[in-house]
Amino acid sequence: MRMNKITYYSFHIEGDDLCEVEKFVTRFNSPAYKDDYENIMSVIRHMGAYTGAEEHYFRHERAAEALPPPYRSGDVRLYCCRVNTDIVILGNGCVKTTQKAQQSKDCLFHFEFMNELSWHITQRMVEGELRIYNRQLEGNLHFKIGDCYE
Repeated sequence: MRMNKITYYSFHIEGDDLCEVEKFVTRFNSPAYKDDYENIMSVIRHMGAYTGAEEHYFRHERAAEALPPPYRSGDVRLYCCRVNTDIVILGNGCVKTTQKAQQSKDCLFHFEFMNELSWHITQRMVEGELRIYNRQLEGNLHFKIGDCYE
């Protein structure tokens, strides 16, 4: 999805009907998570329309990031990869119930997956297999992610 300041991407896991951010929306766009969901979506809309993906909007999660920003509260996390101020790859998320994402059964898969994907994206950019042109990613966008979450 291309907005005024950001191009947002998501990704499909082979065999799934929905991309990861669509799974996030399907799960968390409900009355039970209304405040957390709206908090995250308002940041996505604001960055896309006005500011771009400035670092202070993201929680740093090893090689990846998460929303909402650290200065906003909430238990729901949306894991993502901030490629630069113009490009963000949105993944899936969870309800974080522990201090560390690695200790939360709901978060572990999404946390590990997005970190692995972020690492691969960085490697491909360094190796020249992936590049940015006109606020878009070009090159090899097919990834095979290993057993990082078994």
